[in-house]
Amino acid sequence: MNMTVPTHLQYTRDHYWIRQEGNEAVIGLTETGLLTWGMVLFIELPERGAVLEQGHYAGSLETAESEHDLLAPLSGEVIAVNMLLERATMMLIESPYEKGWLFRMACSEPSEMEQLLDAGTYEADYALE
Repeated sequence: MNMTVPTHLQYTRDHYWIRQEGNEAVIGLTETGLLTWGMVLFIELPERGAVLEQGHYAGSLETAESEHDLLAPLSGEVIAVNMLLERATMMLIESPYEKGWLFRMACSEPSEMEQLLDAGTYEADYALE
């Protein structure tokens, strides 16, 4: 099964995608990660105004199989949250790179962006075959 890995985005090893928009970043979960974890039944996202630290707890998602902590891929303040996901988790699978975004943040550590993977590296190392 071929997964979509848009080339205009950046990625993390734990299946987040990041779309940089100046000093802001829109964060979402990759199609590969979502298919690996299974059907999302419930998602808890950080609140608007929350200050997150890279690698620390930002929320959680629950699937039929298990629960997964969502760790912040970057440090900064959450400035918008996709509240629709709390009622319509299917958007994560149906539109992971557009309507299924998780949250937007103002990044406080621009150097963290340099640690992100490009689409080719993510696809080669982490995408499902």
